[in-house]
Amino acid sequence: MTTGWQKFTLTLTAAGNDPNARFVLSTTSSGILWFDVVSLFPPTFNNRENGLRPELAQLLADMNPKFMRFPGGCFIEGDYLANRFQWKKTIGKIEERPGHYNLWAYRTSDGMGYHEFLQLSEDIGAEPLYVANVGLAHNDNQPYTALSDYIQDVMDALEYANGAVTTTYGAMRAANGHPEPFNIKYLEIGNENYFGDNYGNRYIQFYNAIKAKYPTMQCIGNVAAWGTDNPTWTFTHPVELLDEHYYRSPQWFINQYNKYDTYSRTGPKIYAGEYAVTSGCGYGNQIAALGEAVYMAGMEKNSDVVTMNSYAPIFVNVDDRKWNPDMIAYNASSVYCTPSYYVQKLFATNIGTVNIPIKDSLNQKINPITGSVGLGTWSTKADYSTLSVKNSQGTTLFSEPFASAANWSAKSGTWSVAGGVYSQTSTATDCRSIALPVFTDSVYTYSVKARKVSGAEGFLIVFGYKDSNNFYWWNLGGWGNTQHAIEQCVDGSKTAVVTASGSITTNVWYDIRIEVSKKQVLCYLNDVLIHTLNNSATSLLYTSASLDEQSKQLFIKVINPAGSDINSTIKLNGLSTGKIGGSAIVLASASGLDENTLSEPTKIVPVTTNLDSMDSDLNYTFKANSVTILKMNTGNPNSVPAIKKKDEFLTVYPNPGKNFVSVKGDGPEVISVELRNLIGQTVLSRKIRSGNKINISALKSGVYIVAARQGKNSSLIQMIKE
Repeated sequence: MTTGWQKFTLTLTAAGNDPNARFVLSTTSSGILWFDVVSLFPPTFNNRENGLRPELAQLLADMNPKFMRFPGGCFIEGDYLANRFQWKKTIGKIEERPGHYNLWAYRTSDGMGYHEFLQLSEDIGAEPLYVANVGLAHNDNQPYTALSDYIQDVMDALEYANGAVTTTYGAMRAANGHPEPFNIKYLEIGNENYFGDNYGNRYIQFYNAIKAKYPTMQCIGNVAAWGTDNPTWTFTHPVELLDEHYYRSPQWFINQYNKYDTYSRTGPKIYAGEYAVTSGCGYGNQIAALGEAVYMAGMEKNSDVVTMNSYAPIFVNVDDRKWNPDMIAYNASSVYCTPSYYVQKLFATNIGTVNIPIKDSLNQKINPITGSVGLGTWSTKADYSTLSVKNSQGTTLFSEPFASAANWSAKSGTWSVAGGVYSQTSTATDCRSIALPVFTDSVYTYSVKARKVSGAEGFLIVFGYKDSNNFYWWNLGGWGNTQHAIEQCVDGSKTAVVTASGSITTNVWYDIRIEVSKKQVLCYLNDVLIHTLNNSATSLLYTSASLDEQSKQLFIKVINPAGSDINSTIKLNGLSTGKIGGSAIVLASASGLDENTLSEPTKIVPVTTNLDSMDSDLNYTFKANSVTILKMNTGNPNSVPAIKKKDEFLTVYPNPGKNFVSVKGDGPEVISVELRNLIGQTVLSRKIRSGNKINISALKSGVYIVAARQGKNSSLIQMIKE
């Protein structure tokens, strides 16, 4: 030992296994010794120096991920900029990395640094997606007019990943053991920074600098990550993908099954960069996984718009939970996966190359809006009087003259009765009082008079009340007295389902009427119709399907989030053979509240069974609380037709093609042709005349999307490159 720092390494071979074993450094004599960077590593995944626990990293690899987003979300920002992720401080010798305090309330050594993230992406076969800080932290920021150092830092990071060994940072990468480029193709400009200081002005500076040197880089922009279920890109700046984040209830995700059906097919692509059920989920239960699976099926059937998605977060040490839930849970010696992990894995490893349309029939139900009625306010004092509920025949089900409050249960706020008026006098948010009668009629009219006394907003008229987390209310004068909306609350998560501009005037009595029927809700203010809400049918089963055009394997995903089995018949149109073989993979549990744990790590896992000699009409029982994947070997390239637009007039031939293909159009007008890979990236672009050849010999074998436009007409065509 000397008075200077020395590095010591050795290999220990254990004589046995003990999950409670400790690593001890001891001396044989007295004195003062200083230790730093004490690190004990087992064998690592792919034997990488400073690598990962093999069983944990293998779980990632088993998902067959197409990309990996790193180094994280809020982790890149920090509470203050001084604590942001700074990639240059996370490479090189571990003992020379300073580490930093992070938002999850501990200090990280940054042993898992920029290089290690890039190496992990490569090792699991995933494209690296780097998230860059744009000069914004949670509690401070760099002025948007002085971002040159931050922009240069991103350019240096790209040079480290992509640059030749003759460049400054490419040489540094080579010195760290990886002379070949990592080839980053995706870069996100900021994390959840849409509401941050001058995000638009920050974004375009980074975008312009990146595109000037890396013109094919796919740049990802931030949209609102909270406060709305329908975030949009409000800037005029160019952007390839938009990152949407959703942490909601199981029912919210189920309700989003058709969310992307109406998204523009000509705007930026969508990247669902962070999503997970975070309420009603335990530590990661089955109903959470089912909600996510329905949402994923909706994304999959709209994969021309939603080209990328990633669950978050992934790992948690069960002895130090900072977030709930996470997909993979571990301690020092054991690991288990939540049902959400298995859903992610099943979706990623059972996917075709082209979507197949599914036509549902007898697969829907209408949920009547029944329950109690109520009254409320939000940061407002208000009076209510003359309340009644009548059925479709005009018979009074409930009449309240407010002689007393005996028929009411005040949940929050300060409520009192005087002179036939029910008053709420607190200025707190979310003050509610619910009438005691429960109405089972699905058709009724709810009427009440209301007056705003003072405050920031207007009235909350509650109906269809099941419990404190499941109800509707008509929010009059909400959002700072700027708009009216019907909001639906499911499992504690509220969504504005229909809105209109409007405000409420102080000291004016209003006549409020809500007419509820089986198929719609009509809301009137002073006899003027403000809202029409269609009570749309919901699905019993949620589906998506795709075909692998080379193996001719058909994948049908079916989610049953209900607590009872559902029997259904699947008719496969276009099959040229009467019998087909296949298998069913089922992730199911008796209760949606069931979870895996360290003591029961395989309580909920996928189970595979064979389906031999199936007819083209398959009768199948989908278990309660289940995700089912039917894998069918159609065995005929023409068995199942791919989706094509009804007005498609452009054709690609030959298809499959090897060296050259042609596009046949309508007339002599120039055809603009783009060939895109399955994640939406343009790999070839040409302008040709009908019948002219396009050289595709340089493309890798696989499936591509041909986007062709001639005049006002356009087509999307699946093409196989042999």
